[in-house]
Amino acid sequence: MKQSKYYFVFFTVIVVSIFMRFFLLSNQSLWFDEGWSLALSDGKTFQANLSNIINREAGDKYQPLYYLALFYWRSLFGESEFAIRSLSALLGVGSVVTIYFTCLRLYGKQHAFWSSIILAVSSFSVFYSQDARPYSLLIFIASLQIYFFSYSMNDDESNKIIPQVFFGIFTAIAAFGSVLTIMFSTAICLSHAIVYRNFQEWLKWWILPVIFSSPMIWFYLSSPAVSDPTATSVTRTGLPIIENLMFVIYGILVGTSYGPPLERLRDDNKVQIVLGYWPELLILFIVTTVLFVALAISLLKGHKKKIYQRADYLFASILVTSFVLSFLFATLTKINWLPRHSFYLCIPLFILLPSAFLQKYQPENKLYILSQIARMAMIFLLIMNVYSSFNYYLNPEYAKDDYRSAVHYLIKNRDESAKSVLFLGQPRLFQYYGDSSTLYLPDYILKTINGKNIGEKVSTFTNNANTVFAIFNREYSGTLKGNFRSEMSSLYNLTDEHSWPYMKIYQFTRKK
Repeated sequence: MKQSKYYFVFFTVIVVSIFMRFFLLSNQSLWFDEGWSLALSDGKTFQANLSNIINREAGDKYQPLYYLALFYWRSLFGESEFAIRSLSALLGVGSVVTIYFTCLRLYGKQHAFWSSIILAVSSFSVFYSQDARPYSLLIFIASLQIYFFSYSMNDDESNKIIPQVFFGIFTAIAAFGSVLTIMFSTAICLSHAIVYRNFQEWLKWWILPVIFSSPMIWFYLSSPAVSDPTATSVTRTGLPIIENLMFVIYGILVGTSYGPPLERLRDDNKVQIVLGYWPELLILFIVTTVLFVALAISLLKGHKKKIYQRADYLFASILVTSFVLSFLFATLTKINWLPRHSFYLCIPLFILLPSAFLQKYQPENKLYILSQIARMAMIFLLIMNVYSSFNYYLNPEYAKDDYRSAVHYLIKNRDESAKSVLFLGQPRLFQYYGDSSTLYLPDYILKTINGKNIGEKVSTFTNNANTVFAIFNREYSGTLKGNFRSEMSSLYNLTDEHSWPYMKIYQFTRKK
């Protein structure tokens, strides 16, 4: 009966994980960043794709593995939205399975259930499991690192050479996956030394990872970004670093679709918009406070067996160290620090959280009540993540960039005499959705044009077409920032406009 219950629990976690990641997988359009995933995996050969990646002076240059994997995945399973995203979805399920077995061998069945169910319903993990971007792959690799590294926590003297080799291999794969994972590997390395304080054992575990990862480390260190971190083309922050820090914590815990929609936070009255979601944010604050207070007490009291307590200390150290390294990286590079840039935080955090309430306190012990409250807080956190995911699935306010609808509108409404011009966005997605006629006028060209001449530039660019459809993806981030209509008025009349999530199309007719 006990074995049956164990298998049933494991099966339930996997079913929940699969459902959350494959539910409405192709419901939303591919968005801007996913367009880059297509563009960087479009080559005919492995070598062609690798060349495209490393010659692109942008953040994608430093996370090549996913695009190469996607190239092979597309060749096997096709070009549909479901097929393209299913790679991330499967890897998301793989992360849940890996965390389950990691916690099972370190803590036992109860802890394994809680840690894996947190990851299974995590809105942060679900979002990136439904996204054709590198982060689900990177979370999966980080979970495999932790799984093989967990063998270092055993006190027995058995031969650990096999897990050490696999840990070295997956640490190297992680380095090839993203420069960001090097911070996570560094945090594991430092935490291992701090918590276990056994130099000989530490050396055994870290010689192979350093050797195997050295080619990628050399590649990153020889990059122009080392001498000038701001040289790489990435979105730079316009916020105080403390706001980015709070957003990272919020995003990892409940996903970015729990509170106000991000698009609305670009308005000038964003403070009032945030305050309008005070019930949700208050619940999040209370739940987070209870869990972290209970977790801190658990770490300080040391009621567990030695092996469990040391595992808690190790994961707490990995969490804090990797967070500090992320903060320093964001400060140095001035990157717009988002939850996805610290994807690895979810691994030690979700492994650690059940320790906030899985304590064998006696009912008469004062801490028993706190542990029960922490258990209720964890249930609330799970519910909040499910709520956040269903906002993402079904609420249009939280939708991704809707290229699909914009292209379908153009194909339906653009006659042969009209021209459409993409001023800001991803041209590859127009091709993907069947529009090969739209012209592309990059935003950087507009920077060289005097505002009064934009109409003339558009007229020349479209061969004096009488009707022009002007298309913007995330108009707020471009050079014109909403002034396009007035700057076109010298030659054109605005006759219509349509909006979809993060997409806008203006229809202009030439003045007589």
